[in-house]
Amino acid sequence: MADFCSAVDNRASSIEALRDRLADAALQMGFPFVALVQHGGLPRLVEHSMVVTNYPAEFVQSYRENHYFIIDPVYDVSQQLDRPFGWEEIANFVELADHQLALFEEARRYGIVHGITVPLCIPSVSYASCTFARSEPIEITPSLMTTLQIVAGFAFKAGLYLHHAMHGRNVPRLTRREAECTALIALGKTDWEIGQILGIAQTTVRYFISRAKQRYGVFRRSELVARAIVDAQLIRDGQDRVPDSAGDKPECE
Repeated sequence: MADFCSAVDNRASSIEALRDRLADAALQMGFPFVALVQHGGLPRLVEHSMVVTNYPAEFVQSYRENHYFIIDPVYDVSQQLDRPFGWEEIANFVELADHQLALFEEARRYGIVHGITVPLCIPSVSYASCTFARSEPIEITPSLMTTLQIVAGFAFKAGLYLHHAMHGRNVPRLTRREAECTALIALGKTDWEIGQILGIAQTTVRYFISRAKQRYGVFRRSELVARAIVDAQLIRDGQDRVPDSAGDKPECE
């Protein structure tokens, strides 16, 4: 798992490379199949969503052609829970209709029988899930669930970054101070605490945060943090920083 997280954190070069690394990590944990899928609203337009999977090509084609992404109960349950869940739990949250049971039956023919799904969400940005599946029953342990959650989280972050790059999404560029303030918000620091840490006034902290929100076109700090995480904009210790610029000085203290 550590090798996977390190490789992903250093940026996979393509969705295909990410798929291969994710598949290798899943196989090491006993799962020959894995699917990282971004959820859309209805209608779920999968052609515009991030899909990273090594599921059998024939099943993926059938899934798309039959619009199974609209009825898949795994999606519904993953948006109800904030923790990984085994497929045996699905019936506790969703009353399965005949066409949904037929979907599971078709998956069984390809060896996709038992699974664990990790719900993934970045507020105001995206809902997704990462499923690890196999033909044999799964012994679910807290350790396994934690490991799958960590792997899925790293893959989701890397996948969104690559998906946005592929579709030419414009990523706003935060200045050093904006990124520092945003990173400290993510750590739960108040404006006063951020000012003490960075050696600047509270009004200056608010200025940088306000400007960072303007760059992203968001109104809430939680949205700013979520977007900055996806775009790998948060400054970490030892990481190269965006140089100061003339525009990094507030209009007034």
